[in-house]
Amino acid sequence: MTFLSRIAMLPLAVLLISTAPAGQVIPFPDVEGEALIVPADSPVKFTHFDKYGVAHFTGRFVLTGTYFIEGCEQDCPGFDENDLDVDVFPDPELEAHLPHWKVHNNDISMSIRPERKLLGLITNSQQRAALTNGKANDIRGHISIVVEDFETSLECDSANFSARYVGLFKAPKIAHVEFKGNYGCG
Repeated sequence: MTFLSRIAMLPLAVLLISTAPAGQVIPFPDVEGEALIVPADSPVKFTHFDKYGVAHFTGRFVLTGTYFIEGCEQDCPGFDENDLDVDVFPDPELEAHLPHWKVHNNDISMSIRPERKLLGLITNSQQRAALTNGKANDIRGHISIVVEDFETSLECDSANFSARYVGLFKAPKIAHVEFKGNYGCG
């Protein structure tokens, strides 16, 4: 049996996996042994590290996942709507395609900038008031939004991720969601 006839007998899935292009590994200049892993099928492309060690990417994509807005947990003088952040935990199917760190490979929790635009679309004034005065701990739900300007950096011995909000892809669905991942310090 020739080599070519043996290859012809392999399942198509094996051939596709073996011929898939490898991802990009980009050494991180500030931490020896650390590197960014950019999957070959990532929706974003690495451009550069800035002087603060933040990795910048180009590309626009639909971010699907669970959004989380945390409120004041107890006695937060001066805490107001400007202190509310929107974080999105990407769906596992999407997370597998996003850049991540080799060593600091915690689950992705992505901060959305500017959060003010998105907050007004996924919450109402009563919900935001409940978050700021301690009557609600958080608001969670599933969302599909368009983002760009993906960034990642290392801080406090964990990876941070963020992207700039462009627009809604689908209206959000508010739901109770349990988190069981490793999102680093915070």
